[in-house]
Amino acid sequence: MPEEKQSPFLRKIMNERSDLPEENAPFTTERQLTAQAFNLQAEKRDGRHSEGFPWSHYAGCKWSNEGEYERLVILFGSRAVEIEGQNLRDLLDEIREGKLNGVKEMVTSQAALKEANADKDPIIREIKIYPDFEEILKDLKGEKDEPETGHARRVRGR
Repeated sequence: MPEEKQSPFLRKIMNERSDLPEENAPFTTERQLTAQAFNLQAEKRDGRHSEGFPWSHYAGCKWSNEGEYERLVILFGSRAVEIEGQNLRDLLDEIREGKLNGVKEMVTSQAALKEANADKDPIIREIKIYPDFEEILKDLKGEKDEPETGHARRVRGR
């Protein structure tokens, strides 16, 4: 028996009433009305890189519409997450309500298909994270790149 096609409206209603997240959703939220998200998980499009940012370090956010694309910058202490795409206003509303759990970069073909769709879901084209996690890790380990001076380096904590 062939599977019937569902309209985007019906699929959205069914997803809101389902306990299962929509496949390849650009963002995830806390579903319980009284719960708050613990952290924001930022996932790259390759599916192999993901970073978490605790909402307890949240310092603020800025949303701007640059014309061709929108930009949402979220500050977490000394780090920042920059999200570029379209229809990002919904993410801002989720941040205000304390329910945003994760954002996920979309594969280019997915973004093109969603862009053609008129249901106004957020399209996340790119996520940039500042400073890079590897830079922070090198600094913590004391492996920060320094120019060769020929002098011995000071050892921390000794």
